[in-house]
Amino acid sequence: MSIKIHFLDVGCGDCSFIYFPARVSNDGKTSKDERLMMIDLYHHDNHDYYENVLDYYKDNFSDIPIFRFVCTHPHQDHICGMDKFFSDNGVEILNLWDTDHSFKPEDFDGHETHEDDWNKYQEVRNPSTNQPKTIHALRGDTFKYADEDRITILSPTKELIKYAHETEDGKKREQILIDEMSYALMFEVNSIKVIFAGDGKEKCWDDIYENCKKEIKNCNILKAGHHGQKSAFHEEAVKLMNPDYVIFSNSAEEDENNGAESEYKKAVPGSAILKTSEEGTIVFDCGFDGKIEVD
Repeated sequence: MSIKIHFLDVGCGDCSFIYFPARVSNDGKTSKDERLMMIDLYHHDNHDYYENVLDYYKDNFSDIPIFRFVCTHPHQDHICGMDKFFSDNGVEILNLWDTDHSFKPEDFDGHETHEDDWNKYQEVRNPSTNQPKTIHALRGDTFKYADEDRITILSPTKELIKYAHETEDGKKREQILIDEMSYALMFEVNSIKVIFAGDGKEKCWDDIYENCKKEIKNCNILKAGHHGQKSAFHEEAVKLMNPDYVIFSNSAEEDENNGAESEYKKAVPGSAILKTSEEGTIVFDCGFDGKIEVD
């Protein structure tokens, strides 16, 4: 039995699925239903090259509900396609993990659906009914299902949220540093550690490195911060994590211009770097026996 992690080839953006099969707890008594977790969304409609997220979802997960949708932070490249995905096609979200912020985009230039996606994001995070259930998870928080799925929250903290909103002298920032309060998560499949670094930069990863050394040490799979770009590379943390695999979710153009491949190779020369821009969608089969297979 295994948990499958799908890193989709969506260009310079993020979209991942984690499939938890129906299983029995370690005590051999408590059953656990199958669950699908989704981290971020960047959907290109009818694109000739990148993965069509909606088609991928339908083809691989038989329209089961999204048990847990994690919006690491609401930049365009993490919510693109929300309106089409969750409105036009009726895909159901049961639980939303969303950071507690007051961020708003400065404009809606760029992707043509940005404003519609932003409005849908606001609707999902402030539902008129009790579904989805919105959870502002912080480091140190525990939730029944997160604990069952062995998810550890590395970021954000109350301090990082405050830093993102206020200057050191307590004044409100003109533009919220939403990257610095991005979700960073680790989850475990028995002995296997998988880390989603989010888009947090120096402040965020200084904090994680200082306070979560035991948790992040010697992981197996690292979803590189900010698509594998230099802006989120934290040398000390990467060396401590010492992953077997590093995943870059980026476009070929952005990787060439801003990618941190040389920095990662210097810090962790034994790690295999896999890029969605080269490999296409990457699927890891993480066995409960500790074996990892890559498709």
